[in-house]
Amino acid sequence: MPTSLMCRTGWNAVWRVTPCSADFRSRRPHSVIAQRHEGFRAREIAGAWCLGDWSGTLLRRAIQIPVKERSQVRRILKWAAWILLAVVAITVVLWLVSRYRGPSATQTAALALMQDRAPLPPGENAFPAIWLLDYDVPREQLQAVAEADVAQSSVTVTPAGDGLVVESQRAALTGFEQQRPSREDAQLFCNGGDIDCLARVRADLGAYEGLIARHRGLLDRVAALQDYGYYRSPPSAQSHAMLPPLEPAGYELTRVAWQFANGDVDGALAGACNGVQTWRRLGANSDALLMRSVADGYTDRYIRLLAGMLKEVGPTHELPTSCATAFAAPTVADASLCEAMRGEFVVSTHHIRQLVTDPETITGKIPAPSPKTLVWDPDKSLGILAEGHSWACSESTASNLVNDVRVDPGQNRQSLWRLECVANPSGCILADIAFPAYYNYQWKAQDHAARLELMGALLWLRTNATADEPLEPQLMAYWQHRRGNRELRLADDGRTVALQLYADGPEKWWSLPFFPAAE
Repeated sequence: MPTSLMCRTGWNAVWRVTPCSADFRSRRPHSVIAQRHEGFRAREIAGAWCLGDWSGTLLRRAIQIPVKERSQVRRILKWAAWILLAVVAITVVLWLVSRYRGPSATQTAALALMQDRAPLPPGENAFPAIWLLDYDVPREQLQAVAEADVAQSSVTVTPAGDGLVVESQRAALTGFEQQRPSREDAQLFCNGGDIDCLARVRADLGAYEGLIARHRGLLDRVAALQDYGYYRSPPSAQSHAMLPPLEPAGYELTRVAWQFANGDVDGALAGACNGVQTWRRLGANSDALLMRSVADGYTDRYIRLLAGMLKEVGPTHELPTSCATAFAAPTVADASLCEAMRGEFVVSTHHIRQLVTDPETITGKIPAPSPKTLVWDPDKSLGILAEGHSWACSESTASNLVNDVRVDPGQNRQSLWRLECVANPSGCILADIAFPAYYNYQWKAQDHAARLELMGALLWLRTNATADEPLEPQLMAYWQHRRGNRELRLADDGRTVALQLYADGPEKWWSLPFFPAAE
């Protein structure tokens, strides 16, 4: 196949090719003359390489740019530059408007709502007692020692850069005996709502008698929590202060089960009702979601233990007076997250303000937005947080709680393509991630109130049932007059009653056994 010789010339040249009989593979240079054509300047070039017709054609088309076409390219580039400049200008204007625009009317109202703390309930704050639960601190010193310990204690990252977190020395606790159970003893205590604590204790009464004797001081401090009226965490404390040692607070359940198994029926019944009353009150009057969740869990465990004990106690056995208070009709506070969400907002406000004034004290090795950067605005972030939390304290939510209707926060994830996010995308993204996680806490709180109500119905049935009628229809008739339309089902051939749950999770029903009723 014939080939052509293509010679390399200046930019403004048009290529003329002549046949080339040289061997293409040899790549030997040849001399050709590039001729002048249609006003283009040509020059003589030596040392051209022999290429195929196809490659020469492509290369000619790639570098042959007439004056008219070059003018069009310049015009396109100029328009592109103007468009880019306009985009930059619009972005700057939007950023300035977003940054210096005040909070919306909705956010202003939400900020006022979340900052409007309810009056403190009667009684003392349980935080110092729970924070120092592992230590034998006299009650009259709890407040002062807890304040000093929270102020001094901190968590730091090890210098080795391995990411491990260690606690600082707790100088305020010097001189006070630590009474934390060993790992082996901690595993003996009943933990988890799915454990039949009564059966577990009965399996080895001697071992549990020794366990309770070794930790009597700790268990007495747990039982003394019934004397407190509410739980308020220190708003200026660091994040680790929001995580008090709550696991030992559940150990008293084991002692109550041991009392019943050991024959102290009245003491055990009183202990179970006191446990329900204590954790019901602390949960409803807590300003921390963690405390609210743990308190509801402990209440559930005491209810199950009490129901198990009542299966073995005749209906004529009189219950302690504390049981009537423990299972009084639920109030809005039993199902509400308002104070807990306000507490979370107070803590968030403190940390955001601290990020602005002294970021090194709380960031450490944890990535956090730099104060007042191009992509994060602390004031706007607080407005977004308040708006996203305010549903918990709204009138519509309170109305749903009164009627036991599953709360719908009504806040679908908003688009990030909104004006307030132009100068604060970090705040919008973090809020978008966090908000949905709170909804299930609300549904769990509603389930907690319904559990109390179901146990109250069973206790009513225990003393008011008609002897010549089956228990199931009497319970269903009583349940129909309650608030809401939460469903009840009979299970295990009528031996248990199951309650419909609102919370998302694998368990959709919560059940209690029927226990003997009046004859």
